[in-house]
Amino acid sequence: MMKRALLLLMLCAATARADAPTKLDVGLDEHLGAVVPRDLPFTDASGARVRLGDVLDGRHPVLLVMAYARCQMLCSVVLEGVAEAVKASDLAPGVDYRLVVVSLDPNETLDEARERQTTLLSRIGHAGDRRAWRYFIGSAQPVAALARALGFRYTWDERTKQYAHPAVVFVLTPTGRISAYVRGVRFADGELEAALERAAAGGVGPSTTGDLLSCFHFDPALAHYKSKIEIYFEIGAALVFFALAGAIVALVVWERRRARRPA
Repeated sequence: MMKRALLLLMLCAATARADAPTKLDVGLDEHLGAVVPRDLPFTDASGARVRLGDVLDGRHPVLLVMAYARCQMLCSVVLEGVAEAVKASDLAPGVDYRLVVVSLDPNETLDEARERQTTLLSRIGHAGDRRAWRYFIGSAQPVAALARALGFRYTWDERTKQYAHPAVVFVLTPTGRISAYVRGVRFADGELEAALERAAAGGVGPSTTGDLLSCFHFDPALAHYKSKIEIYFEIGAALVFFALAGAIVALVVWERRRARRPA
């Protein structure tokens, strides 16, 4: 985990020095208090036809993440952060609130969705309980409609063959109003829990304002640098090791010479 965080920081720095990529329409327009459309059709990871309203039962708040299975960088880090917050919370997913991923990728297959859902359930200690963390896939139209309602601006970057998108999770009231936007890839103790409790009572806002690793959130070109930065990371670690080893050897030699000198 530490290596992944360091890698992301180094990616940000590398991108700041690189040529700027083509400007993409990626960002977040908060629509606090707006109601998401309930009738959007999706398919869950079991293959059943569902609608977004199926997780809006009027009694439980919803923690919603827009991500996709083929994303190995930002989506994975955000989902890991959510999983850690879920495990640390006294609230139980599927019991006290609804937890759901809606895939950004209209080409995501059921097999990919099942595999990603299985991994997520294992991470929160609910292996096999597919109601604990729902996973929806759908065609481009309902995915885009949900994103517009949330103010979640994402786009396909042909150059890097991935979706560029911000890092944020959404908290909805039991009736589908947008209660909070929680930005970032790691969440403070109790942050998501407090947002869910506020949403359960029908409350709206405030949203978080901080955005960890914001340069990565809005720059899909970082995938291009991943392998190079990993090499630099390993080289840097090796250089530090040899520098420390050399310093230790020099100290040992100096100490022995000092001990041999006549009093």
